[in-house]
Amino acid sequence: MGTSPSTRWSVCFVSARTGTKLPRRAAQGLADHLNGALNRTVSDSRLSVEPIVGYPDAFELTRVVNDEDAPLELDGTTAHLFVRLVVVVEDGRCRTESYAYRLQADASRGSWLVRWEYRRDPPLADYAYPRAHVHVNSFFADGVPVGRIHVATGRMPLELVLRNLISYWGVKPRTEAWEAILKESAVDFDDASQGCSRSNTGRGAIGDCPDVSE
Repeated sequence: MGTSPSTRWSVCFVSARTGTKLPRRAAQGLADHLNGALNRTVSDSRLSVEPIVGYPDAFELTRVVNDEDAPLELDGTTAHLFVRLVVVVEDGRCRTESYAYRLQADASRGSWLVRWEYRRDPPLADYAYPRAHVHVNSFFADGVPVGRIHVATGRMPLELVLRNLISYWGVKPRTEAWEAILKESAVDFDDASQGCSRSNTGRGAIGDCPDVSE
């Protein structure tokens, strides 16, 4: 397990070998792989690939309903998970520029409970926060809100977020094999390339993501 290239990287490597630039196909391969993990474990919802205007090799992966971004529905709960990944295809490889995973109590954005976020590049030169971080919509004992605090994390594959939702947030898995499915799906999450791309090296299985605060 974890030694064979996944579907999306087979697609990417074919593009690289032939010299044909097929960035949309590479991004779709990544979306198909993530949808496979989602649909086998927690949801019927699927991610779509949306081009980013002005950037021919950049794409947004998110759920789209009636031409609007929408959160994923989850089994066994009224909670939803909003997912947005921005990827750039370079030399046949999908590199994640940013991600946002937002657990919500319902379909409305304002009901968010936890937000996992990442930016490859700081949005400002003096950006003082960890590029990979989590926000929690809660309060300290003295009533001060916690939500604006950037708590440093390792870079998170979507599969690790799904595991967290099943383990701690009441999401109902579709099969007893859910943990094995998510682990296999994330086995090529490449922390050696800053947790931002997928490879067939077998590194970066769930639980192996580093704690990073830079």
